[in-house]
Order: sequence, then C-alpha cells, then structure tokens
Amino acid sequence: MRTQQENEALFELHGRDAQIWLDQAKQLKMAADSILPALTEAFAIPPALPGAQEKRFAFFHSYMLLMGLAFENLIKGVCIGRDPTLVNRERIEVGILSRGGHGIADGAKQILDLASNESQLLQRVEEYLFWAGRYPLPLKSTIYHNSEVQKLRSGRSDDPPLINDLFQRFIKVLERENEERNRAASA
Repeated sequence: MRTQQENEALFELHGRDAQIWLDQAKQLKMAADSILPALTEAFAIPPALPGAQEKRFAFFHSYMLLMGLAFENLIKGVCIGRDPTLVNRERIEVGILSRGGHGIADGAKQILDLASNESQLLQRVEEYLFWAGRYPLPLKSTIYHNSEVQKLRSGRSDDPPLINDLFQRFIKVLERENEERNRAASA
C-alpha cells in the first residue's frame, strides 16, 4: 500500500498529465455516443404515445450531460497542460472554469475561436452539465428563468455532428500542445 505522500505525488503527477484528461474525455464521449441510437429511436416515436416523452428526456439529458463532462475534461486538460501549477499535491484548482468548474462555454473561448453556432451549442451543453442533466431544477429560479429565455435546454438535429466536429478540434489542440511540450522537454 502506498503512503499518503506517495499518493499525493501520484495525484499531482496524474493531475498534471493532459493525456489523462483526454483519455477520460474520450471515454465519456464513447458513453454518450452509445446513447445516440436510442435517442434517435425515441425521437421517432410519436410524442403522444405513453412514455415517449420520458424516453426522449432520459436519453437526451443523459447524452448532453455526458458530452458536457467530456468537454469539461478536454478543456481542463488543455488548461492544465498550459499551466500545470493548477494541480498540486493536495488539489486541483477550483477556478479553472467558471460556474463551479462547469463553465465550458467560457473556457472553450480561451482555447478556440468558436463560430456562433458552436458557442451556442456549448452554452446549451453547459446547462445540462451545470444542472439540467442532473436535477429537475437549478438552485435558483433566476437560473431557471435565464435557461428558459435563452432556450438552453433544447436540442437540435445537427447537435451530434457539431459536437463531434468541435470535440475533434479540442482533441487536436490538446494533442498538438502535448507533442510540443514533449519535444521541448526532450530537447
């Protein structure tokens, strides 16, 4: 069994490894992608049939939550790769992303130039990550109202392909920056 000091050193080493964050993101996306066939099938069912809406919400909320977690891992991986001091032996910095660590829409803007539809997509995914994929209501009615006004709890048929494209763009950034760090370290 490892000592506390050994585990703290391992925590810091793993936490600072952007590849570990990328691997976790890919696993979460794989889980989200496994939901897509059931989600597509659920949306083909007439909404008036018993249980149709329940299926739609269950699969859609789960898909968006898992994709939110995947994007959060990717974005944090890039941020930590750029500044490894965000992780030390005791903890991971809380303020890497806004909204209690779930602010993927703002975090993404620090990494990529986003088209308007990509930015809107990440705002919608973030809403599921922050609360809508986990709870029936957020902690405050103002958050709920803002979500309603901005239609943040909605889905579009072009979301999965746009999610795939955006996810791949983040992967390319993380992998490119990992390669650059590895080359610099071995030089």
